[in-house]
Amino acid sequence: MLRLTAGELAEIMGGTLIKGEADTKIKGIMAKCARVQPGFLYFDVVGGKGGNENILTALENGAASFVISKHKKQLPFEDPNIPVISAPRVWDAFWAVVKYYRDQYDIPVVGVTGTSGKTTTKEMITAVFRQRWKVLKTVGNMNLPDFVPSHLLRLHYGYQAAVFEMGMNRPGHIAKQARIIRPQVGVITHIGAGHVEHLGSLEKVIEEKAGIIEGIPENGYLVLNADDINTGKVDISGFKGRVIYYGLDNKADYMARDIIHRGRWTTFNVLIDGQNYRFSIPALGRHNVYNALAAIAVARIYDFEPEMIKKGLTRYLKPKMRLQFVKGRNNCVLINDSYNANPDSMMAGLEVLSGCKEGRTKVAVLGNMLEQGRETVINHRRVGQKAAQLKIDWLVTVGALAREIASGAAMTSKDMKIWSFRLKQQAIKFLKNNLPPESVVFVKGSRGAYMERVVRELRDREGEITR
Repeated sequence: MLRLTAGELAEIMGGTLIKGEADTKIKGIMAKCARVQPGFLYFDVVGGKGGNENILTALENGAASFVISKHKKQLPFEDPNIPVISAPRVWDAFWAVVKYYRDQYDIPVVGVTGTSGKTTTKEMITAVFRQRWKVLKTVGNMNLPDFVPSHLLRLHYGYQAAVFEMGMNRPGHIAKQARIIRPQVGVITHIGAGHVEHLGSLEKVIEEKAGIIEGIPENGYLVLNADDINTGKVDISGFKGRVIYYGLDNKADYMARDIIHRGRWTTFNVLIDGQNYRFSIPALGRHNVYNALAAIAVARIYDFEPEMIKKGLTRYLKPKMRLQFVKGRNNCVLINDSYNANPDSMMAGLEVLSGCKEGRTKVAVLGNMLEQGRETVINHRRVGQKAAQLKIDWLVTVGALAREIASGAAMTSKDMKIWSFRLKQQAIKFLKNNLPPESVVFVKGSRGAYMERVVRELRDREGEITR
């Protein structure tokens, strides 16, 4: 955090210093009382009587100053030396300071959004950038607007680039983040049916993801998936920067050819400046080739040489619970893809399962997909149909919604063995007693389905298989 005074911060946020010393030095800002550190400015976003307890907690944690609503008439402390700033809207004041802080750093900044592939693409871009720069990135997939300040406030002059993942669960979330983050490069990985429940329709999801454009400057770049029909519907008519495309099928600036899956690795060719280069990533699936192509496109914007990009991609580390191969009981292999799910990511994972070594029983253990809204039934059935088309041997569904996956599979195939359970513990007991030795078991579901518990019960003591 820049070392500013309470008076300077009051001016930045458009507030009024109503008491205390204007030259009090502030070390950081925080809107959560429990995370306040000594010397921080605390923003009373709760306000009213309910905020008094939070203010006292922040004070105990060492808060040096406070921002309160102009409507708050009384404070729960009397020390006249503590600076107090009055603001019309406390949240707006907080974001104004975050924006000011972001504006102090003129470094390469990339924003990544999309229904699926955000976290993996962010990690791949970061892995490449780290071949040249010290990089700040979004922690895990903490990608909602509330987390943006904590990410940005970790910036300091030692960082040479930043890569931010931008998610949403309400209208306006992407545009809000983009206006603050101001990425020179914006990436939209893929747009699917996730979050339809919150936004009402796929068209609204497309419009929401396009919000990233609001933060990209006129001389910036928008990187799009040429093969994704919904990404193709993003309105770029008002975008004044350059649009770069990547893909496997449709014409694009960066295209992958000769894709080969071997062991836990995927290799492919990309034509760059008239010359073919062979890239390798420690991940399986066509969807991960798309993610790698997005990373290649971004890296080339910043003039990374192909050999440096190749080196970075080989050092990409898969996020936890995303196509992680884990040793299971009875010499089984578990594919832990349980972090989250939407129809497209679930079907992509099923393709990885389908491509696994012949001779092993292929088992899909699939949980509920949330946030599908009025498309819930049809999207679950689509996944079941895909599993049947890929000739997955066993399908085990967990949860009331996931039963529709089983329905879709049963309508498509008469040969697939299908079981449905309402509770995870029922499915776990069944799998422990019946899973064929040396099976390959793919486990996936939405975050709220907690399918990682299935993996935990089926794994053996040796844990994850290394690449």
